[in-house]
Amino acid sequence: MPSLPVRAYTDRLSYERGDQVSVHVSAADPVDVRLVRLISASADEPSLDRPVGWQAAARYDASLAPTCVGSFLHGDPGPAATASHTRATLGAFVYSGDVGSAPVQSLVSLASGPALQLRDGRPGLADPGSGDVLVTAAERLVDHQWHLVVGMLGPDGVRVLALPVDPLRGVRLDAAASTPVGPVDLTGPVTVAAHRGRAVEPVEGATRGQADDHFTGKVELPFVLGSHPDDAQLEALARAEANVRALEPVAAWDLAFSYGDDPTVARAVVPGQPDGTLVNGPARAVTGRTFTGRCLDFTLATDQYAAAHFHATDLVDAGWPVLITAPLPEELESGVYGIVVENADGSDVVPISVVPRSSDERRKVAVVLPTFTYLAYANEALFNGLDTSAMTDQEVVVAPESLAHIGDHSFGLSMYDHHPDGSGVMLSAARRQIVNMRRGYRMWVVGGAGRAFSSDMYLIEWLARRGIEADVLTDHEVHQRGADYLRPYAAVVSGSHPEYTSEEMLDALTAYRDGGGGLLYLGGNGWYWVTGVLSDDPLVIEIRRGQAGVRCWESLPGEVTLMSTGLPGGLWRHRGRAPQALAGVGFAAQGWGHSEPYFRTEAAADPEHAWIFEGVDEEPIGAYGLVMDGAAGDEIDRADAALGTPRHAVVLATSRGHSNFYQRAIEEIPMNLPKHGGGEQDPEVHADIVYFATPGGGEVFSTGSIAWTGSLLQADTENGVSRMTENVIRAFVTRRRDR
Repeated sequence: MPSLPVRAYTDRLSYERGDQVSVHVSAADPVDVRLVRLISASADEPSLDRPVGWQAAARYDASLAPTCVGSFLHGDPGPAATASHTRATLGAFVYSGDVGSAPVQSLVSLASGPALQLRDGRPGLADPGSGDVLVTAAERLVDHQWHLVVGMLGPDGVRVLALPVDPLRGVRLDAAASTPVGPVDLTGPVTVAAHRGRAVEPVEGATRGQADDHFTGKVELPFVLGSHPDDAQLEALARAEANVRALEPVAAWDLAFSYGDDPTVARAVVPGQPDGTLVNGPARAVTGRTFTGRCLDFTLATDQYAAAHFHATDLVDAGWPVLITAPLPEELESGVYGIVVENADGSDVVPISVVPRSSDERRKVAVVLPTFTYLAYANEALFNGLDTSAMTDQEVVVAPESLAHIGDHSFGLSMYDHHPDGSGVMLSAARRQIVNMRRGYRMWVVGGAGRAFSSDMYLIEWLARRGIEADVLTDHEVHQRGADYLRPYAAVVSGSHPEYTSEEMLDALTAYRDGGGGLLYLGGNGWYWVTGVLSDDPLVIEIRRGQAGVRCWESLPGEVTLMSTGLPGGLWRHRGRAPQALAGVGFAAQGWGHSEPYFRTEAAADPEHAWIFEGVDEEPIGAYGLVMDGAAGDEIDRADAALGTPRHAVVLATSRGHSNFYQRAIEEIPMNLPKHGGGEQDPEVHADIVYFATPGGGEVFSTGSIAWTGSLLQADTENGVSRMTENVIRAFVTRRRDR
């Protein structure tokens, strides 16, 4: 696999001028750091870029940095713990989709050495400090089943016991050895779902740290006893007929989660015991061993959601040391900038957005970069092991930087990936190197064109070439600051793929539009997935995919409600807020065959809409472009009155001729039927260009295609897609000149 000798990230994705920025770097040799304004879409031909004077630009010593990855619980025992317990018991309820996902996985471990583990999926007791395996069961646990797993140590020997919560589906395992152990020191920290938790450091909104031998799966009610319970007591606990308090634990944690709780806190069960800390972002609000299926909302049945889902691949903050912290220049204009970190071995250019202060004088146009979507796709690896020929007829070329992160947990996962136990990735963090959030990144599925951030750079360059001054915002500012922050703008322009959206964002954009603002939606598959913000700093977003929509994984039963909001996840469409209600169009189909052009409808000939088409001589419109050679492609949206397209909205143009590599959005297919087909048979597989006005004086122009921005630069920006877009922006500005 290729390697990346210089890796970097910043503590945030967006800043105001003068803000402190922290740069985190992992490199074996000293690096040079400088600042540049990114304007050119191409990293190979950065002719429009502008170097920026920055007091922090200099050479710095650097070193290779370990990454805080893999979640665990770190906690101390209660006052009854001593250094000389004759007997000790470690236990927890555990569940995993793949109990053998790693050769060694620690369930509960003591600082003094003993650890209850899974060895190739078989419960066992070991002393990792000495390397001794004390006892291991002969068989594996059963995947997808809850078991109470306990390990007992004492002068009479050691024993592991696994009791299934459901005897019809689980398996009872019992193994013992006469090896005497003791006394056992229970006074030190306990690590749950890993071994030897260390470097635990609270950061605002999260806690990061490092550990070994991570367990990937759910854990409920981990405990440590200073005694050996008998089988009847353990069987009563497994059947939920007894409480762990009856066993007089020296340490135990209740992992039930209520909305509003600090997600890093594990509540102590033992009187006088301090609460534990959940490190590196395990999932909360997940079903536990008593889940009945009668209540699918954790806020109404917290006792049935008393587990945490730990993963060896969880990451909320990579935790690399800070190379530099320095203020950005006070005179910076709003825009996209790159912090260049380089040495003789390689380089990384970390993009940041400089957004205006609320008190700053604003330009009339704002571009909103969809950073939540960037995070959802961060370091995705769908190409790995996938039959790409079933997805596209385009040449598939995987970028070297994408190949470099395969199998390397230090990059973190995307929300399109799976954890080692097969569960989907629900959280994505900004504080890590994100290789596909780089200018010039070529996406494998779109014929090597740009996608997400690299596609939005087409728009940034186009605005500069057309002389349209624009502020740059991110959706995080929209989420935090709301419609008031948008109100000064005559035109707010979306990025090419604002797929992941919070309720606050939808509210802000709707209020801006209805208050007289001009909204341009220049993308596809926008405002699709319900997204929550688990932490603002470090920025960590959350999704629950539910059981519908175009998805690479689906939520486990009962796990649709977001821990960050206490509200249902899934599709906005299923929350009654389909994107058609905001922008007139919504997700219709996806595909990665050739992109197609748009053909004008009869409505386009109406003199009332002539201003949109002024100077646009081509027909069809957009039979060219960097994204698979057309303006309508990748993921495309259409109007639908049943989903909220305003009755007075006008469809000005529509695409056609899509191949069967384009398929209807799966949530629109209630039944699979023979010969359903795709673009060649299904008339609803198309993109629409829509315009409408609102009663409050607002206007909306939507193009319904991710590929649209890839056509803006064609023929040095002298083309129909470019002209239409400029016509609308300038008209929106002119009509709101006095705002």
